[in-house]
Amino acid sequence: MSYKTDRLVELFPDAYAARDRETLLYKLLDAVGAELMEADEKVKRLLKSHWVRYAEGDALDNLGAAFGVRRRVLRRGADETAERLESDEEFRLRLQAIVPLFTGGGTRRAVIGAVRSALGLPFDLDRLGLVEQGYRGLHEDLDALVVLTEFSPQGDRVLASDAKPTADGFSNELTLRVESLSADERLPRIEWSFDRGAGRRLVIELLGTTKGVKSLDDLIVLEGQTLVLDAGPEGQLNAFVGARDVSALFVNSDGSKPARLPAVPREPSEWKFRAEGGRFGADALALSRFDADTFNLPTFHVSLTRLRLIPLTFDVEVPYYVEDVVTDLLKGHDYKGRQFLFKGIPLEHIQEVVDQTRAAGVRGSVHFSLRFSEDHAVEDESGGTGCGEGTRVAGLCARAEFRTSDNQTMTDSLLVANVNQQTESQRMDEQLTLVGVFDVSTFEGPFGFM
Repeated sequence: MSYKTDRLVELFPDAYAARDRETLLYKLLDAVGAELMEADEKVKRLLKSHWVRYAEGDALDNLGAAFGVRRRVLRRGADETAERLESDEEFRLRLQAIVPLFTGGGTRRAVIGAVRSALGLPFDLDRLGLVEQGYRGLHEDLDALVVLTEFSPQGDRVLASDAKPTADGFSNELTLRVESLSADERLPRIEWSFDRGAGRRLVIELLGTTKGVKSLDDLIVLEGQTLVLDAGPEGQLNAFVGARDVSALFVNSDGSKPARLPAVPREPSEWKFRAEGGRFGADALALSRFDADTFNLPTFHVSLTRLRLIPLTFDVEVPYYVEDVVTDLLKGHDYKGRQFLFKGIPLEHIQEVVDQTRAAGVRGSVHFSLRFSEDHAVEDESGGTGCGEGTRVAGLCARAEFRTSDNQTMTDSLLVANVNQQTESQRMDEQLTLVGVFDVSTFEGPFGFM
């Protein structure tokens, strides 16, 4: 008896004995109540079919068609002849990963799962039950096949060459502006080249802060030389002029040691570079060297390079020969089960999968990696007469096995930049001519005639 039947029974007076389950009236009302219950269930299923989380069968297929997503074709087993499609549960997981594109979402798990599914692997590796079977290492290796790195790296180089005299007239300075945004702070590499004149008392300042470095009086960068500054493993300043290490000749702006270059901020920033030449006057002996200094202001140009992480971007790394890589992993872990549940799509369409799954306003890029592995298995077996199993004949039987795994994963990176440089030369020459007369002047000497 259903609550629909109870509601119908209550509509009849007691004289009809509708509550008696053995009467014909009650049985008729119960049959009508059952039909109403079934109709209610169909209405509920119809309402739920509009939601990815609850839709099933054709309703789920129709929702996927609205986003251009279809069920994957399962790989056939050895004893299977008919083609099978992925289940509602698998298809729902993949569809839920793609829908955020149209609602402004998109997560790491959604992108990685969608790419993994496109390669033929399960969207969720937990479905394989590898950890429960004792293959945790295999689970971790399969999980590392698709690697997502937030913020795509890009080489960023900024040039400046408009050095101008300062108000006191003792130095030239230029301002270099870094315009591009980055997702984090990065230490720069600076190349400071002196075109004309020697530079001393060098100063680098990050404007708007108290951070910067300056050189001691003992450092002189000659005309035509380049000072290169970058950061060491622990952030300390490394400075070289050619092959000469001049790191010890730098201090921080407040005079403290060890010197450290300021990091390039995430937002646009300005950097000031200042250099003095030799000086005349009472302190000339302390500040100038006649065999190195020039007494005009040095002209120079500066290059600042950093690795910039581009906001609103991510990179996805996928093995190019994914089936070979997975096969090697299965052999390495001595696993006999199946991993490729679906037919993988062509690799050139992986970028389309990422574009479908990424969040709105975010750019994702696919990169293919080459992973090679070699199994150097060496076996040696020797034995005397009667070494067969189950015999007791005297003899020597030995079996040795040697295995070495060699992983030759290579990464190559190329940074291409277009740099325009202009050099202006204002060289002036003077010539002295002596006037001569006939019978005195020689033609091969420095004489002229008027």
